[in-house]
Amino acid sequence: MKWFYLDILQLNLIWDDEGSIAFKIGEHQLSIDYNEDFNPPSNKFAIQPGWQGGTEPRIGWSLECDREDFNDIVHSIVSNQIPRYFIEPKWKGYWSFPVLDPMNHTIEITCTEKDLHL
Repeated sequence: MKWFYLDILQLNLIWDDEGSIAFKIGEHQLSIDYNEDFNPPSNKFAIQPGWQGGTEPRIGWSLECDREDFNDIVHSIVSNQIPRYFIEPKWKGYWSFPVLDPMNHTIEITCTEKDLHL
Protein backbone atom coordinates (compact mmCIF):
# COMPACT_ATOMS: atom_id res chain seq x y z
CA MET A 1 0.00 0.00 0.00
CA LYS A 2 2.79 2.41 0.87
CA TRP A 3 4.48 1.86 -2.50
CA PHE A 4 1.22 2.35 -4.41
CA TYR A 5 0.08 5.54 -2.68
CA LEU A 6 3.54 7.09 -2.38
CA ASP A 7 5.24 6.08 -5.64
CA ILE A 8 2.35 5.42 -8.03
CA LEU A 9 -0.20 8.06 -6.94
CA GLN A 10 2.54 10.42 -5.67
CA LEU A 11 0.71 11.35 -2.46
CA ASN A 12 2.56 13.03 0.41
CA LEU A 13 3.30 10.69 3.30
CA ILE A 14 2.24 12.12 6.68
CA TRP A 15 3.28 9.20 8.86
CA ASP A 16 4.40 5.62 8.62
CA ASP A 17 4.57 3.39 11.67
CA GLU A 18 4.20 -0.26 12.48
CA GLY A 19 0.40 -0.20 12.53
CA SER A 20 -0.61 2.39 9.96
CA ILE A 21 0.31 4.88 7.28
CA ALA A 22 -1.33 8.15 6.25
CA PHE A 23 -1.16 10.43 3.24
CA LYS A 24 -2.21 14.04 2.68
CA ILE A 25 -4.60 14.71 -0.19
CA GLY A 26 -5.22 18.45 -0.46
CA GLU A 27 -6.89 19.39 2.82
CA HIS A 28 -7.78 15.77 3.55
CA GLN A 29 -5.99 12.77 4.96
CA LEU A 30 -6.11 9.12 3.88
CA SER A 31 -5.22 6.75 6.71
CA ILE A 32 -4.68 3.02 6.29
CA ASP A 33 -4.44 0.69 9.27
CA TYR A 34 -2.63 -2.60 8.83
CA ASN A 35 -4.55 -5.74 9.80
CA GLU A 36 -3.27 -9.27 9.24
CA ASP A 37 -6.83 -10.58 9.07
CA PHE A 38 -7.92 -8.22 6.27
CA ASN A 39 -9.38 -10.03 3.27
CA PRO A 40 -9.42 -7.76 0.20
CA PRO A 41 -12.69 -7.59 -1.72
CA SER A 42 -12.86 -9.05 -5.21
CA ASN A 43 -10.72 -7.48 -7.92
CA LYS A 44 -13.80 -6.13 -9.68
CA PHE A 45 -14.24 -2.37 -10.06
CA ALA A 46 -16.72 -0.46 -7.91
CA ILE A 47 -19.72 1.18 -9.55
CA GLN A 48 -18.84 4.85 -9.79
CA PRO A 49 -20.76 7.79 -11.25
CA GLY A 50 -19.25 9.38 -14.32
CA TRP A 51 -17.61 6.56 -16.21
CA GLN A 52 -20.45 4.01 -16.43
CA GLY A 53 -18.40 1.01 -15.48
CA GLY A 54 -17.69 -1.28 -12.61
CA THR A 55 -20.00 -3.90 -11.20
CA GLU A 56 -19.43 -3.92 -7.44
CA PRO A 57 -21.68 -1.83 -5.16
CA ARG A 58 -18.93 -0.61 -2.84
CA ILE A 59 -16.97 2.54 -2.13
CA GLY A 60 -14.72 4.01 -4.79
CA TRP A 61 -13.15 7.46 -4.82
CA SER A 62 -11.56 9.92 -7.23
CA LEU A 63 -8.28 11.76 -7.22
CA GLU A 64 -8.37 14.93 -9.32
CA CYS A 65 -5.01 15.97 -10.75
CA ASP A 66 -3.59 18.79 -12.81
CA ARG A 67 -2.26 17.97 -16.28
CA GLU A 68 1.34 17.30 -15.26
CA ASP A 69 0.48 15.10 -12.27
CA PHE A 70 -2.15 13.22 -14.28
CA ASN A 71 0.37 12.41 -17.03
CA ASP A 72 2.98 11.31 -14.48
CA ILE A 73 0.53 9.11 -12.58
CA VAL A 74 -0.89 7.53 -15.77
CA HIS A 75 2.65 6.74 -16.95
CA SER A 76 3.49 5.19 -13.58
CA ILE A 77 0.29 3.10 -13.56
CA VAL A 78 0.89 1.78 -17.08
CA SER A 79 4.60 1.08 -16.62
CA ASN A 80 3.96 -0.74 -13.32
CA GLN A 81 1.05 -2.75 -14.77
CA ILE A 82 -1.44 -1.57 -12.15
CA PRO A 83 -4.90 -3.07 -12.80
CA ARG A 84 -6.99 -0.51 -14.68
CA TYR A 85 -10.49 -0.38 -16.11
CA PHE A 86 -9.49 1.26 -19.40
CA ILE A 87 -6.32 0.53 -21.37
CA GLU A 88 -5.72 4.29 -21.51
CA PRO A 89 -7.51 7.34 -20.07
CA LYS A 90 -10.91 8.10 -21.59
CA TRP A 91 -12.58 11.49 -22.01
CA LYS A 92 -15.94 11.40 -20.15
CA GLY A 93 -16.40 15.19 -19.87
CA TYR A 94 -13.10 14.91 -17.94
CA TRP A 95 -10.19 12.48 -18.28
CA SER A 96 -10.99 9.26 -16.42
CA PHE A 97 -8.55 6.47 -15.54
CA PRO A 98 -10.00 4.04 -12.93
CA VAL A 99 -7.48 1.74 -11.24
CA LEU A 100 -7.37 -0.76 -8.38
CA ASP A 101 -5.10 -0.26 -5.39
CA PRO A 102 -3.35 -3.31 -3.84
CA MET A 103 -6.42 -3.96 -1.63
CA ASN A 104 -8.73 -3.82 -4.69
CA HIS A 105 -10.26 -0.42 -3.93
CA THR A 106 -11.34 1.50 -7.01
CA ILE A 107 -9.68 4.88 -7.47
CA GLU A 108 -10.58 7.02 -10.47
CA ILE A 109 -7.65 9.24 -11.46
CA THR A 110 -9.12 12.35 -13.14
CA CYS A 111 -8.12 15.53 -14.92
CA THR A 112 -10.45 18.24 -16.22
CA GLU A 113 -7.93 19.85 -18.62
CA LYS A 114 -9.21 18.73 -22.02
CA ASP A 115 -6.08 19.35 -24.13
CA LEU A 116 -4.03 16.61 -22.54
CA HIS A 117 -1.11 15.06 -24.41
CA LEU A 118 -0.62 11.52 -23.15
